[in-house]
Amino acid sequence: MDTEKNSPHPKYLIPAILLALAAVFPACEMPGSKPAASLNTRGWEENAGTWYQIFTGSYYDSNGDGIGDLNGIALKLDYLNDSGSLRHKQEIDLYGECNRSLHVDGIWLTPIMPSPSYHKYDTKDYKNIDPSFGTLKDFQNLLKKCHDHGIKLIIDLVMNHSSEQHPWFQEALKEVRAGRPGRYASYYNFYYGATPPETYKFKTAESGGLSSYYKFWGRAAENAWFEGSFWTGMPDLNWDSKALRKEFEEVVDFWLSAGLDGFRLDATSWPYNYRGMDLQNDGVHGDNKNIELWTWFNDTCKKINPNVYLVGECWEGSGTIANYYRSGMNFFAFDFSTQNGKQGTIYHGVTGHGKTFASTLEWWERTIKQRNPGALAAPFLSNHDQTRSSMFLLDNERKMAASLLIFSPGTPFIYYGEEIGLTSPAYESPDANRRGPMYWSNANSAGRPDPPPEWNWWQMAPAAGEGVEEQLQNENSLLRYYIRAGNLKKKYPWLAYASIENLNKTGDEAVAAYRLRHEGKSIIVTHNTDYSNQKDINLPNARYYEGFSVHGWTDKGPFPGGVFSLPAYSTVVFSE
Repeated sequence: MDTEKNSPHPKYLIPAILLALAAVFPACEMPGSKPAASLNTRGWEENAGTWYQIFTGSYYDSNGDGIGDLNGIALKLDYLNDSGSLRHKQEIDLYGECNRSLHVDGIWLTPIMPSPSYHKYDTKDYKNIDPSFGTLKDFQNLLKKCHDHGIKLIIDLVMNHSSEQHPWFQEALKEVRAGRPGRYASYYNFYYGATPPETYKFKTAESGGLSSYYKFWGRAAENAWFEGSFWTGMPDLNWDSKALRKEFEEVVDFWLSAGLDGFRLDATSWPYNYRGMDLQNDGVHGDNKNIELWTWFNDTCKKINPNVYLVGECWEGSGTIANYYRSGMNFFAFDFSTQNGKQGTIYHGVTGHGKTFASTLEWWERTIKQRNPGALAAPFLSNHDQTRSSMFLLDNERKMAASLLIFSPGTPFIYYGEEIGLTSPAYESPDANRRGPMYWSNANSAGRPDPPPEWNWWQMAPAAGEGVEEQLQNENSLLRYYIRAGNLKKKYPWLAYASIENLNKTGDEAVAAYRLRHEGKSIIVTHNTDYSNQKDINLPNARYYEGFSVHGWTDKGPFPGGVFSLPAYSTVVFSE
């Protein structure tokens, strides 16, 4: 979700939607031309594990214009997952593991559709690519290369609102101003009266004035207003409109039939839910209407691709997020993020509370699967709306946090740059400061994009002062730790769907121990979150172990079962 206002912008000529798609997509890959069963060449379970979020404009600049782009991402796919490459095979033969790839299984791109803003959360064409990022042909090339690398690809889809520049909204204004609200006016929330409804305004104790949210009502004409929850440049869509839903059925078909693997859905609790306001449709009623909307959306997508992956942003408490799983979609676990400081599940685990961490993992998996047996958790450390996790964690804590995240069941997400300790300022700063350029090298700036235009922070380098190039050469770097964890997890591609059993309910608080089991396969994952002291754990059924510690210990080999001494600040995985 992006709550920033757009900066003033020049008028933009919207690209012709009637562009001949045959020139963009090969004839056999025209949107809508392929049956759903042929969309995925790999089984979903084979590469469902660890995901990676990319803010496209800040990742890799392939053409030197200062903006990251789709072709730049395509150039970095070996860094993200080169499991099928010759280099990977050679490294495995020489070293027993690949030391240059993160082994991610999926990528989420923040919005890439045409938009007047740098953040792109105000869409003005749902079936195209923003020219600053490339073309539809570039997107199809990236998608094919991702699949060749065993990587799934999903993109952000913003459905709470559109841009004020979207043709739908421009047509809606024409209808309202002519006194004949029709089809397009039904796509948005218009109110007719001398002033906007007072019930949509409320006072906050802190300011004594109107909340910065919800007060935005744009004047469409005399006695006509439109709602824009975040600001009037992003008018809210009206999901009671059957015609609007039909439009989005076509949008979904456009992308999924072309081979896209799914969507990340922005602001899923907002379309019907006006939290904190004294309205009859507040609270449970609004949540239920949202859940109906996302159930419809989930069903719509699965008609095209039964294996589609959908994950939503529901920035609410755990109880509300769990309830949204009733829709059939998956949702980010915000309580796991470091944004919650010492209250965040992973931060709490990193600071010596491994047992509590494992207990929370088990509880969360049980809770969401009660709503939907096929539910997948989506934990993360930080994202584009939050202060980067490196600002909450010390160097070695960042490594332990990586272990706790990556070896969680479901689909854990790494925010780009998190693997090298990329920094950002405090929460109160503009969102642009959390979306800074990826730091590929300390020695040169090749491919490094310029900061976003609203950036106002001096710091650009990772906390360690080393970019990807330098950290790949440093065996003790944060990046190499992420790679080491990815190497080990890659041996168990079924972990996303595993059930979890907490094995340490009464023992040492620093020790996380949980069994992950799926279709007859099982492993035991252990974390010793004590920074300085080893901890003993009794695992009578263990047969083999492989592990590593933040302090540099690595080992693997057969284990006959019994008591195992976990090194300080370590992760050890046991097969049974």
